[in-house]
Amino acid sequence: MKKAKILLVMISMLLVVILGACSDNKKEASTSGDEGKTYEFKFSNVTAPTHIWNRFGEKLAEELETRSDGRMKMEIFPSAQLGPEADMVQQLQNGSLDFALITVPYMSTRFPALDGWNMPFLFEDLEASLAAQNTKPAKEMLGLLEEQGLLGMDYFFAANHNLLVKGDPIQNLAEVDGRKLRFTGGASVLDYWKGLGASPIAMGLPEVYNALQTGVIDGVSVDTNPMLSEKYYEIGKNYVLTNHMAFGGVFTASKKNYESMPEEDQKIFDEALAAAVEWGEAELVAGEKENLKKLEGLINVVELDNRKEFIQEAQKIYDKYSSDNELIKEFIEAVQK
Repeated sequence: MKKAKILLVMISMLLVVILGACSDNKKEASTSGDEGKTYEFKFSNVTAPTHIWNRFGEKLAEELETRSDGRMKMEIFPSAQLGPEADMVQQLQNGSLDFALITVPYMSTRFPALDGWNMPFLFEDLEASLAAQNTKPAKEMLGLLEEQGLLGMDYFFAANHNLLVKGDPIQNLAEVDGRKLRFTGGASVLDYWKGLGASPIAMGLPEVYNALQTGVIDGVSVDTNPMLSEKYYEIGKNYVLTNHMAFGGVFTASKKNYESMPEEDQKIFDEALAAAVEWGEAELVAGEKENLKKLEGLINVVELDNRKEFIQEAQKIYDKYSSDNELIKEFIEAVQK
């Protein structure tokens, strides 16, 4: 009887060891399976297929496939194929869309601190806009997106905005009065131009060509990329180099989708994104001069008579929005240092 009890104990201990080993093997298999997981991401943006934003998406898709040994693929939906930006954000929140490049002006309607990027005449040039991404306030702005089930992973720009007008050029403050001008949105930029006597209208990129063609608007705030990709030079008369606003986007992820990925796959994605952003920014800087040279052969390109008078008026907007939002105040101060 005693021997039988000892035998039963030994069998029980052996079973525990065997079951434990099986469990460990399952864990290893599960980990191995996660690391070998395949992805078919969806990425959306509002621009045409030839625009730098869409080309950035193509570069990101290339980097992902290479760095993941083919496990990560990304389908790109340009020209707002999945709906306007409000729809894109909703899709990111529910996980039906993985990534999108959302314009800063739209994001500033959901996160007011991002309106700091829309401040008129804050940046001297494109390089100054790019440098501002690295400031502490700019990084804090990205963190705000988590409040709404989103991840602000990085910024990506599309050059600084100038004014395309159908009629006579706008070269001084007096010539702004009465003009119906389209902007991408953002409370501060609309306030600024309204204060100068214009009738600013917030309008999405896909609507601009027809609105300018039919006279709904007299002019549009736009950078050199869509001037070429959307062929706005066909309907505008003068392109005024105001350099009045940094126009950028937030590379935004579905928080639930991104955080469901294993850490190693998140790392692969992060490195691919950083490489695509670096490539894209180099393309932006090099392409800006090239784009301007092309436009000079297609449309009348003119300068402001006195940029300083526009900057002096902009200070009123800086003061107003700084008093309402501490992060905007910190951002403006960081840029002006």
